[in-house]
Amino acid sequence: MAVFVDLDEEAEPPQAHHYGLKPEWNGERATQPPAGKNGSDGGQSRPTARDREPENLNEHNGMAEALGCYPIVMAIASSIDLNTLHELSRTCRQVRQALLQYRSSILAHSLHCVNEDVPIDPEDTFRYRARAGNWFYMEDGRTGEYNGKSGNCARDMVAECRRCGTVVCRNCAIKPPAPVVLRDRHRRLCISCTKAPLGRLVKPPLRADTPVDADQMQMAICTCNTKGVWLCQPCGRSIRGADQEYKSVWRWRNQYSDVLGGLGTGIGEGDRGVICGREAACCGSKEREQETDCDAADAREQDENNGTLSPWGTPSPASSISGSPPSERRTPSPQLRPGYARHEIEGISGVIKTKLVRIVRVGACVPEWEDEKKKGEILGREVSGRSRSWCGWCWRVIPGKKDLETSNTETSGK
Repeated sequence: MAVFVDLDEEAEPPQAHHYGLKPEWNGERATQPPAGKNGSDGGQSRPTARDREPENLNEHNGMAEALGCYPIVMAIASSIDLNTLHELSRTCRQVRQALLQYRSSILAHSLHCVNEDVPIDPEDTFRYRARAGNWFYMEDGRTGEYNGKSGNCARDMVAECRRCGTVVCRNCAIKPPAPVVLRDRHRRLCISCTKAPLGRLVKPPLRADTPVDADQMQMAICTCNTKGVWLCQPCGRSIRGADQEYKSVWRWRNQYSDVLGGLGTGIGEGDRGVICGREAACCGSKEREQETDCDAADAREQDENNGTLSPWGTPSPASSISGSPPSERRTPSPQLRPGYARHEIEGISGVIKTKLVRIVRVGACVPEWEDEKKKGEILGREVSGRSRSWCGWCWRVIPGKKDLETSNTETSGK
C-alpha cells in the first residue's frame, strides 16, 4: 500500500509504530487547540511543523540586500581577491545567493596584479626561479635585466605591497624571508616618536585612543611576524642589504667610543648620531643643509662618450641631436652651472669641483644605552619587544610592550 502525502499542507506526518505494521493517518489537518483549553494531552498543545523549523536570523540581512545591488557588489569585488571573495560567500546563504547572480562579472573584475599584462620571457622566468631560493638574489640591485615575472599572474592571492601599495600577486611578490632574519628588520626610534601616540605614527593617522587590537590599527602597523611579509620585488629586493648596512652602523658606533686618543670625536653629539628610523617623517625632524658631490653629470657624460648609458640615466640634449658625433663634448646646461645651490670648491691637486647644497628634513638622533654598549648588543630592547620600533621592511611601526599593556588596560576598563 502507498501513502501519498501533500507536502504543501501543514499536516502531521504519518505515525509509524513498529516495523511491519501499517501506518495510521486519518488525512485530516492537524490543528492546535486554542489557548486556555485543555486537550487530551493534559493541556499541552502539540507543536506543528512550522514551530519546529529554526528561525532564519539572516532573513532581513542588510549586507545581503546591499550585495544584491550591482554597483555595490562590483565595487567590493574590485578591491578583493578570489580567496577573500570565497570567504565572503561563505558567511550566509543570502550573501551567497546575492553573489551567484553576478558570478561571471565578479570573477572578471576582481583584484588584478599590475604585471598581468606583462609578457613572459622564458629566459627571465628561468633566471628568476634559479635565484628565488637564494637570499643573495634579494640583495641584487640590478633591476633592469628582468621584469621579475616568474609565470602567469595568480588571481587567488592578490594584495597591495605593504610598503609602496602596488598590487601584486603571489607569483610577483618576493619569497618570504626566513623567520631567523625577522630580528634584523627593527629600527630604533627617537624619544619624540617613542612617546608619541601610536595612532600618530601610522598612515593615515588614527585617533590617539585607538587600541592596538582594533581592525584599523592592525591594518596600519607592522604584521611581518604574524601575517607574513608581502612586498613587491622592487621593494623587497634590497631589504637584506639595508639591514646589514644598518647593523654595520651600530657595530661601528659600539667599537669606537666618544673619545679616541684623548680627543673628542663628537660622535653622538648634535646631529652626528644615528637618525630616527622614520627619517624625514620623524616627529622631531629638523631642516638641515645637505652637501652632495656633483660628479654624477661627469660620470654620465663619460658613459655617453663610451657608447654605454646606464639604465637609470637619460640621454643628454646633445646626444639627442641628429648628426652630433659621440666624442663631441657636451655643452653644460644652465642647471649644471654654479649658482645658488651649486658651489664651486677646490679639491685635491687644485681640481675644481661643484657641490650641491640643499635643505632637507633629517630625523632626530636616537638614544644609545650604556648596557647595550657594554654587552655589545645591537637593538636589544627593540628585538625583545620591550621598546617601540620601526620596521625597515614595510616602513610601519612595531608596537612595544608598553603599547600592548596600555591597550589591554583600556579594553578591560571599558
